[in-house]
Formats: sequence, C-alpha cells, structure tokens
Amino acid sequence: MRAIDQVSAHLKKGSGPAVDAPQRKSFREFLEKDARVPIGGGEHGPYTFEGREALLAIVDAIDRVISEGRTESTVSVAGGAQFGKTILELNLASYCTGQRFLAFGLFLPDKDLAEGIVDAKFRPDVVDQVPWFARMVQIGRAVNRSGKAVNKKGAFTVTDGRRRSLGMALGLQKIPTTFTFDIAAQDEVDDIPERTAKFVRGRMTSSALRFSLKIGTQRVAGRGMNKAWKDGSQGVALIGPAHLAKGYEPSQTVIGPPEGWINPEEAFPGIVRLAMDGAPSPSDPKLTWAGDFRHDGAPDQTVGAHHPDNIYYLAHPETGEPLDRSVPLWHHRRPERLAMRNESFRVSQLGIGAIGLSQIVAQFTLAANDPEEMAVFRCDVLGIPQSTGQALKPDVVARARAIEPFDMRLRAEAGRPLFAGMDVGDKCWLWVRERESASRKRAIYAASFAAADMERRAVELFGAMGLGCLLIDQRPLVTEARAIALELNGLSSLERWPAVPSGDAGLSLPGGLSWAVMNGSGRWVNLRCAVVRFDKRSIGAGIEQGFDVFEHDGQTKFVPLVRCNRFETIDAAVREFLTPLEGVSDVVDGRVRTEPAMLLPRAGLPIQSTLEEHLLVGSERAREPDGGAGDYADGCANHLLLADGYSALAERVGGGAGTEKFSWQRIWDRATDGRRARRGRRVFA
Repeated sequence: MRAIDQVSAHLKKGSGPAVDAPQRKSFREFLEKDARVPIGGGEHGPYTFEGREALLAIVDAIDRVISEGRTESTVSVAGGAQFGKTILELNLASYCTGQRFLAFGLFLPDKDLAEGIVDAKFRPDVVDQVPWFARMVQIGRAVNRSGKAVNKKGAFTVTDGRRRSLGMALGLQKIPTTFTFDIAAQDEVDDIPERTAKFVRGRMTSSALRFSLKIGTQRVAGRGMNKAWKDGSQGVALIGPAHLAKGYEPSQTVIGPPEGWINPEEAFPGIVRLAMDGAPSPSDPKLTWAGDFRHDGAPDQTVGAHHPDNIYYLAHPETGEPLDRSVPLWHHRRPERLAMRNESFRVSQLGIGAIGLSQIVAQFTLAANDPEEMAVFRCDVLGIPQSTGQALKPDVVARARAIEPFDMRLRAEAGRPLFAGMDVGDKCWLWVRERESASRKRAIYAASFAAADMERRAVELFGAMGLGCLLIDQRPLVTEARAIALELNGLSSLERWPAVPSGDAGLSLPGGLSWAVMNGSGRWVNLRCAVVRFDKRSIGAGIEQGFDVFEHDGQTKFVPLVRCNRFETIDAAVREFLTPLEGVSDVVDGRVRTEPAMLLPRAGLPIQSTLEEHLLVGSERAREPDGGAGDYADGCANHLLLADGYSALAERVGGGAGTEKFSWQRIWDRATDGRRARRGRRVFA
C-alpha cells in the first residue's frame, strides 16, 4: 500500500499514533501555557498579555463563543498594525484544531499569501513551538469528502489518534468551494474582494457553530474592516489615570466611559506629552498636528521636537494627568449588538503598552507634512481608516449633517422642487433631493426596496412626494425602467405611436412631454422621467438627451433617454459635499461656495447608516500607474451615491418640468399618408 493511502486510512478512521495532549479549557489558557512568540535573534519566548492587556477582552470574547457554542457569532477586530493579529489567529487555529477539534478556515486576500503563511508563520511560530501539537499535525494534507487524504498546500490535518480536524489557509480571489468549516477567519478584510467574501459564510452551513472572525487594519471608511467594526458593537479601548485604574480589572467592559477615561486614538495628538525634565509634569507641552510640541497658552511657539532620547508619555489632554495603558477598559458604543452576537473591537497602537511612544512620535513627525504618510499613520498606528483615494470621509459626511439638522420627510418645503434618482439591480435604491438654491440642497428622503416592487413604489412615491423629475438607471432592469418612464410621462396608454423625429423636427406628446430642437441640440420639455445610460466614454463629453427606442406590442415605442459619463455623474454628486477645505472651489452666483451644497438628514434610521456607507465606499477612487486618482470604485456598495448622481442629473435636465413652454419646432403631420413639413405643434388622434 502506498504511503499516502496508509495515511488516508489512518485519517479516515481517526486513528494514528496516539498523542497525550494536555487539556486546555480555554483559548486564553492555551495562549498563556503553550503559545510562544518571536522575541528577536531567532528566539521565541512565552506568549504574554503584558503590554497587550487590551487583547484580553478579545480573547475572552472568542472563548465565550467556542465554549458556550454561541451559534452564528461574529467577532471583528479592527486595529492598527503590529499589535499581534497574525500570531493571535494562527494560535487560534492551533487551539481550535488541536484542542476542540473544530474545522478552521483562514481566508486571506490571495492564494500565494494563504499558502505562504503556513510555511512562513504557522510552521515556525506555532507548530514548532508547541511539541504536543507538532506530533498531532500533518502540514500539506487535507481530507476530501470521501475521507481520502490529498496533498493540499495551505492545509493541515490534526489528529490525536481518536479525533480528527482540518485546518486550511485559502485565498479569496476565487469563490471558495469544497471544504466545510466550523470557524471562518478572514485576515486583512480590506484586501479581500467583496464578491468572494460573501461566500465565506456558505462554507459553514453544515456546522453547528458557524463562528466568523474578521481581523485586519481598516484603511477605507465604510467598507471592509471598517464596515465590519461599524456593523458590530463598536468597542473602543479607554485608558485612565493610574489612581483610577486601581478599581478595575484589565480589559473590563464598562457601560459608559468613566470620568477621566478617554479613547487614546480619538484624543491624538494632544494626548502625547514631552517630559521636559525627564518626568511627567502638568506644564509639559503637547504634541500638535504640526509634528512638534507646544503649550496650550502659546500655540504659535514650538517648545520641542522629536528626538530618539526624548521621554514621552500619555496624559489627559485637559487635566494633564498621566494615563496608564496597562489597565484598559472596553466601551461598546452599540451595546445592543452584543445581544445579536456581533462583537467588534478597535485596537490602536496607542492602547498597546508594548509599543513604545517614541516610535509612534517618530512616525508621526514624518507624516505631518505628507498626506500619504499621514494616511498610513492613521491606519497603522491610530487604527482609524483614511484613504487618500477616498473623496468623501466621515468628517465630510458629518459636516453635511451638522450645518442645518433636519429629519427625513416625504414632502418638500413650500415652493421647493424635488428631484429623484434611482439605481437598480437586485434591490432598488432611491434618493430624493430638495432644491432651495444652486448652493443649498437637501437629501430629504432615501429608500431601498425589492426589484419586484420597483414599478409600484416608483410611481406611488412620485405622486405622493410631488416629485418634479425622476431619472432611473437603465440597466439591468430595462423593461421595468421603461415602464416607469412611460407611466410617469403619461405615455403608457398611448395607442398610436409617432416615429422618432430626426434632424430639427420636434414632437409634442399627449401627456404633456415635448421634444424640442434648438440650434441643432435636442432636449425634453416637461420631462417627468427618463432612463440613464453611461455610454459617454470620454471625460467632458457632457450630457446628451435623446430616445430609448424599443419594440413592444407590435409597435416601435420610446422613452426619454439621458446619455452621460459615469465618472462625471458620480463626481458631480461628490463635489456637492466638498468645499475649499477639501480643495474644491465651486463658483455659484459669482461667489465661491464655502459650505457643502448638499446637506444630509440627522442620523438615526437604518437607511441613514446605509446612506453614509454608500457615500464613503462609492467615493473611493482607484490609483492610476502614475499615482494619480482614477475612476470611482465599481462593484461595491455605492448604490445611494449613484442614485444621488441620477438625482443631480434629474435636477439638471428636468429642472424646467412643468414650467417651460414651446417656442417652435418642425413636426410631421400624419393626417394623410404623405409627410409634409410645416410649422406648429404635432397632434395625435
């Protein structure tokens, strides 16, 4: 019998050389008694929570899920770089397979990274450090559905001679298939394609546990790791003065921030102080966004600059009390999501005592005058997302809400027209804007509904809200979009359809819609609804109005069509949120607009959280080879941003709906079989 067949037989039966492994009742116990970590010079030392006390709450959360069998649980760990994410998840893989005999899947952005992490990290830092586990594991082996052992890079099989479990590291460039897991961990979620990440949960369908672990640096607001954190309980670490910390256990959860405790990354940079005399003092200067140290009373005078020999410490920005990083507390800002078994934690380097403040200050001084370095610093050190390719950021969205707070509503203020846009697909997304002036507009309503309700909801809302014009994405629901345009323009009952006019011929239709041609350019008058097609490939091609022609019930029919460029449509919507502070100077009525043109309603309803997510995610732009910003992201959660773009188009092309009159146009008279060109309006029997 071949060697691999012998291995298969042993693994299929769950047999093999018996291993007398110690029993660890929790992951925390496994880390403290068995795990080892690199300490430099090719050496490994015992795993310790000293200097990483904030991780205790995360490990305890994982233990609760596994030991209590909390089905359908999710734990998300969003944080800065180098606080021990990889060693934590690889040791978790060892504990789950070697102690709990659960199938563990580690999903990474690509195949090469997945296969490399086993040889470069898992084998030297975990397997080789835990002797009893090394005797149980076979790396490069997986067991298929028939129970046969097969060679599989990135896989490892674990058995104690009686029980058996499987672990695998897989890339997510392709949709995962074949293998089933009890626990699915996703590493560096921001780099995993969203379309394939959605299939990870399906790999746990037959498991009784179905535990999802997400971990990684959050770089882009609104998607990836940041979305996972925001969807969860939104846990943040708090630190306080040493004399107050005595009353708490490290990593204890508190309902609200106790007095004197603050979140370090949100208090940066004023939380960092330079000890001028070698010891903390209330008179010590604070770190500033300029990368130097200054006193509050003299903000224009630099007192100190970074030097490797400087002594830094964290202090409360207001009281000056030194803060103790060894007793962090956890505050969950969305505690109701704990009951839904969706815990999320944000870990910054400022909350990890093992990471020295000197290297943090050194990195910050380099980033102070370099926007790209600053983005890296905020992501890797503060654990807060920032992308230089993201046009809309959380503070920009927050500003649009704060300038003039209002709630969503179904009616406009008196005399103000409403324009709407709808992006369609598996779900339909609606955005309604109210126009007060060219420099002041409000998003008064947003909604999503099933594609099956698209026609009914669109027509009902158009009438109920008194919309002036609605523009709809033409694809993929072409038939439904056309049906809405026919109904809203009063054309659905038209029995005799005219031919599509050509040249400078105009057209008047029974529902009040008219086609006018002036100076060789055609446009719709009294337009209520049109479909949008992104077929203008070049930037600056502008907007072109025309006809979407189709065959229906044996006749050639048409609905109004707006042709434009995708980038320019999204960019116009994005720019309405930006001001000179973001480098956007729009001149309106002879003045540079200093406030955002588009205002957002107060947060609260679930759709408003989705709205913010779509704005942030959709405003991300790809990087060109020369480093410049490219096109806006596609294939992501950007539907309400697109709907906003369509509503801006509706404002532009339908702004005269119900107000403009015909001047003149050339029409066709079908009163007889011949065609005679004459001046006047075209009338159909």
